[in-house]
Amino acid sequence: MPLNLKPMLAELSGNVFSDDRWIFEIKWDGYRAVAEVKDGKVNLHSRNNISFNEKYFSIVETLKLFDMDIILDGEVVVVDDFGKASFQLLQTYGKSGKGKLAYYVFDILYLDGYDLTNLSLIKRKEILKKIIPGDLVNIKYSDHIVRDGESFFKVAEQRGLEGILAKRADSKYLPGKRSKDWLKLKTKKRQEAIICGFTEPKGSRNKFGSLVLGVYDEGDLVYIGQAGTGFTDNDLKDIYSLLKPLITDNPSFKKKIETNAPVTWVTPKYICDVEFSEWTEDGLMRQPAFIGLREDKNIEDVIKEDSGEDESNDDVIMNKNSLDKETKIDGKKLKLTNLKKVYFPGEGYAKGDVIEYYRSVAKYILPYLKGRPESLNRHPNGIDGESFYQKDIKDLPPDWVKTEMIYSEHNEKEINYLVCNDEATLIYLANLGCIEINPWFSRVENLDNPDYLVIDLDPEDISFDKVVESALAVKEILDVAGAKSYCKTSGATGLHIYVPLNAQYDYEVARNFAYIIAQFAYKKVPGFTSLKRSPSKRQKKVYLDYLQNRPGQTLAAPYSIRPRPGAPVATPLKWEEVKIGLDPNRFTIKNTLERLKENGDIFKNVLGKGIDIAKCISKLEAFAKKKM
Repeated sequence: MPLNLKPMLAELSGNVFSDDRWIFEIKWDGYRAVAEVKDGKVNLHSRNNISFNEKYFSIVETLKLFDMDIILDGEVVVVDDFGKASFQLLQTYGKSGKGKLAYYVFDILYLDGYDLTNLSLIKRKEILKKIIPGDLVNIKYSDHIVRDGESFFKVAEQRGLEGILAKRADSKYLPGKRSKDWLKLKTKKRQEAIICGFTEPKGSRNKFGSLVLGVYDEGDLVYIGQAGTGFTDNDLKDIYSLLKPLITDNPSFKKKIETNAPVTWVTPKYICDVEFSEWTEDGLMRQPAFIGLREDKNIEDVIKEDSGEDESNDDVIMNKNSLDKETKIDGKKLKLTNLKKVYFPGEGYAKGDVIEYYRSVAKYILPYLKGRPESLNRHPNGIDGESFYQKDIKDLPPDWVKTEMIYSEHNEKEINYLVCNDEATLIYLANLGCIEINPWFSRVENLDNPDYLVIDLDPEDISFDKVVESALAVKEILDVAGAKSYCKTSGATGLHIYVPLNAQYDYEVARNFAYIIAQFAYKKVPGFTSLKRSPSKRQKKVYLDYLQNRPGQTLAAPYSIRPRPGAPVATPLKWEEVKIGLDPNRFTIKNTLERLKENGDIFKNVLGKGIDIAKCISKLEAFAKKKM
């Protein structure tokens, strides 16, 4: 049973929608809480593992009644006489006792030895509903409706609720991850803010006038405005007593700010919730009002929540205006365009998702791109739109993008190839509509000598299990030769087997050795493999393609997205994963980063020490003689 799990988080969205594939829940105005019950012992904690056991003792006592080992996800709230959750009542519950304390549970992650996180949300909620007794006073099942998010949101507005949550019915639970499978739709603008100081009181106000607030932006605290309303007399007194020991002469912000009264600075420690009307062009909250202090989060987690177009639900943005955005990467300025243009209609992934994916895997994919000419495969309108290949980048890119002039015998002219050496260039490519990234096998400093050879297993109307069998046959031959090999999915229907060469041989030598390996593999499994290039002559066969090993040829790089339904990724595999039943479609932009964080780059030795082809051929000759 996993312990101290962090809950799955929702993206903020500004678009209300209805969809049969989604369910909709009330967004409870309280503290997110995970409950772990094991052997009768309870740990109720916040999303950042702050214990709630003492603070909400009565809920813990009720959880002890569960005769099972479980992990639940929900929200601790205090509801008023009308059943409406009130954050203000939750703040004062310990002192006033007003309202009813309850734990509204909306998900279950674990049950009696079974990890449920890989089940669909709708299945998890079916299980949850069965195990939450209906007669418990302070633990309640948080129900949902299907499809009709627009009507549900209107009801939430009418009743003055904070908002609703939209969740994909088939979504898996991703502990500690923020996902677009879950969306927050707020009826009013709310922002968590760090208290960085307070201003002098005016008139009859005691203690302080307003709180000076900030959020983190790329590691720096930035000013977002002052909250001077919403306080009770007790709030003023309690907050002042908390802030007084933190008074400092050092401003919290790097930039000088303008306030409506002199500021007393404090060391940032406390977080509050504020409600406001809108963001100004200067990035400040208009008319912010204090709601309450938060005790369940760390200040490092407090960032600006902006429900603009760039955070909308990707399933319903096809009719929305596209968003442009300027950004800097390593000091290089890029203008990212049409971020909301849908690239994968079946999944709802937009251009912005592709760019974000490449930013997240940049450090893993760049070693396979640096120094290599790129053949651009551009899909400016997504996978269902027209696409085109572009080798000659001409004078299109900005000055900081490296290019290389290479003579093409086929075209009888010099071609200006783009060379992807850094993250900024990678994102530039993605912004051009390059869903997949296609590098040469060799680098510009040694164009005739590839860093690896590849045998591309390309099936023609045959099951993927036969591709797996072909791959294992190729590996067996390479093992006999004493050649290290590494396998990855193509991101489509095949597999790619790489053999490191470390640029010791030219393409002709590499191709000839690949042909020898392919011949041996074909003889091993002739029933379903082929060495014939023409698709018509290899029907229901796996083509052992050794001809990829030539100058200018490209394959989708490791960790490259492929422009196919499902947004699959060309994913390196451990050889023990290459077995019957392997499903190449399960490796997508949705789970690749998590796999990388867990396993690291298992493909990196492809760029390491190369094999000795002469020795490998000698071993194969000896092997062949034994077989004769």
